[in-house]
Amino acid sequence: MTLSDLNQLHGTIDELKSKEADIVHSLANQLSYVKGLGQNTRVNADAISNMSTIVKHELVQSHDRYVQLTRDVMWLNLTLFNQSALFTVIRELEYALLQLTHQVNELLMAVQHSLSGKLPMTIVSPNILHSILRNISLCLPENYELIAPTKFDNIH
Repeated sequence: MTLSDLNQLHGTIDELKSKEADIVHSLANQLSYVKGLGQNTRVNADAISNMSTIVKHELVQSHDRYVQLTRDVMWLNLTLFNQSALFTVIRELEYALLQLTHQVNELLMAVQHSLSGKLPMTIVSPNILHSILRNISLCLPENYELIAPTKFDNIH
């Protein structure tokens, strides 16, 4: 081996040492990067776990509020339905009371007419009155007739 070969060998060894130092430095950087990723991954995993716990809690609260709101709406619907049914019954009772009042007034008027010796018009319907008058006119002797005609249109 000559001196130039030794110099060339030293140059190659120095070059290999330099490349080895670069590789060691690069591996050290990659290792610290991977350690940093591991640490960041743990922080992100903890953050995701915390966020999922918060979302779960909010979801449970939201469901509870939904159930409460549904219960309140159903109660309101039932109340409105019952109120509507009650209103209908009250209107029917008012109408029945109005009819009863009207019938009592007619009865009082009929009693007053009866006490005065007259037959009230509300007791006999127009159809019955027409039949009575026609039967009477048939039973009248010849040359006799009723003052009022027995046509149905003239009966009031």
